Amino acid sequence: MSSYPKYKASEPIEIENRVWPTRRITAAPIWVPVDLRDGNQAFARPMNVETKLRYFRMLCEMGFREIEVAYPAASTEEFEFVRRLIGDGQIPDGVRINVLTAARQDLIERTIEAIAGARAATVHCYIATSELHGRFVLGKTPEELMRTAVEGTRMIAEQVEATGMRDQVRYEFSPEEFSDSSIGFVAELAEAVRDAWRPRDKRDFVLNLPATVERRAPYEYADMIEAFLRRYSGADHTTISVHTHNDQGCAVAAAEMAVLAGAERVEGTLCGHGERTGNMDLVTFALNLKSRGIEPGLDFSRLPEMVRFIEEASGIRLSPRAPYTGELVFTAFSGTHQDAIRKGMARREEIAEFFGQGWKMPYLHIDPADLGRSYDGLIRINSQSGKGGVAYVLEYVYGIRLPKEMQPMVAFAVQREAETTGRELTPAEVYRIFREKILEPAEAAIRLEGFRIQRPVPGEPDKTGVELELKSRGVLYAVSGVGGGPIEAATAALHKCGAIPEFQLEEYSEHALGRGATAQAAAYVGIRDDSGRMIYGTGIDRNINLAAIRAIVNAINHTLEE
Repeated sequence: MSSYPKYKASEPIEIENRVWPTRRITAAPIWVPVDLRDGNQAFARPMNVETKLRYFRMLCEMGFREIEVAYPAASTEEFEFVRRLIGDGQIPDGVRINVLTAARQDLIERTIEAIAGARAATVHCYIATSELHGRFVLGKTPEELMRTAVEGTRMIAEQVEATGMRDQVRYEFSPEEFSDSSIGFVAELAEAVRDAWRPRDKRDFVLNLPATVERRAPYEYADMIEAFLRRYSGADHTTISVHTHNDQGCAVAAAEMAVLAGAERVEGTLCGHGERTGNMDLVTFALNLKSRGIEPGLDFSRLPEMVRFIEEASGIRLSPRAPYTGELVFTAFSGTHQDAIRKGMARREEIAEFFGQGWKMPYLHIDPADLGRSYDGLIRINSQSGKGGVAYVLEYVYGIRLPKEMQPMVAFAVQREAETTGRELTPAEVYRIFREKILEPAEAAIRLEGFRIQRPVPGEPDKTGVELELKSRGVLYAVSGVGGGPIEAATAALHKCGAIPEFQLEEYSEHALGRGATAQAAAYVGIRDDSGRMIYGTGIDRNINLAAIRAIVNAINHTLEE
């Protein structure tokens, strides 16, 4: 045994002039969640009937129209769940339930008993077809496997007919471990199973070709699907389905490529739950299509709520980096990423017009709002965050639109605290730092104690007068000035205060904070001191004139800090 390599690549698929790489997915496949079956096979704490009922309702509300609900012969609880669905009228019109069984008479009888009275059901039978399973697990020859599959199919057909449910029941067959099986043998087996079922139309017979264990690369799996369909004569009377597992982390890619190769139906689970590394994640596949302009036909508008329920039902926390569902997947900590997102969000309409699509955003390939996520968490602040991230938080959470030139000084104050604490800062903490270090520094040398405006000035009808009371190091200064407007007049008054060094007002901007009677004004100024440096300040007040004066005094205080 030691002379053999421990691992080997699978034999390549012999296929000439493959077509699937030239195709594009233009419409969503039929989605089939198997959460309710795999949840009781793969969770450390299987779901009880009540939890499964809640889960089933959620799947229906999301828009799934075919749902694999149980392996009813596996346990009394599984059987009772199916009976509750049917007996209590829990299955909406237009929704088909699927049930799984092995090709054994007692299990088939129990399964048919479970679905009695169902308006629409699919019986799903399986048998392993790989040499590894057939020879070493089941101890059967290919001929015996063929016979078991055909006999099981006939038993299901006979019992469905005997119970008068042939019009309500479809059939699905899975050659388990298809991706590790001989294509020729599976094609021969599929022909025999289809003949045993005698489908009435394409929808009546589903052939599911699973990658039960992911042993091949996704493109080889697609090759297998295309090669199989070249050999299989019943494609016009068969719905081709796939079921991929994630052992090598490529389940979604394998399913997407399988659809290109001819699969019309895809099985998987929400968030990828299932045995080992799990099944293909339906959320990821469906939302991948949505991000490419293909409507998946499923409602993900309450995705965070859905995720919380799945975590509760499974007892398993999702990775914060899981595509679409993870807590951090729409979050940027890096300064360059934050700056790009902030700029993109600010120019959404312009970007949409340029690219001819409603959403195209730096670092965000899908709109979080489509998934029930807000924009508040897009940017989170730590020591690696830059000026763009801090500016985004202040603008989108608190409405404070910092001028570009002022952003570095605010970011520096925030970053210094993030480095000191060694952790992420919340938006509330960012706002506190802005107020304490920028807007209202406790160590401010100059404080505005009083303000009065006079318009017009006696004898100068086109002028405005401003009187200010200022305190510096315990000394009170009363100064006044006249100008063409309140800002010019206040600047003239401040120049007369002996505690204030020379400065030149060069930049000014303002905007409203909030709406209605409680709205405030935010003003921003840039002043140049006598050494030529530009220093920035901000002021907030209900009175726009007072906000502007506070901003100038604030900038002066920052010059005195240096």
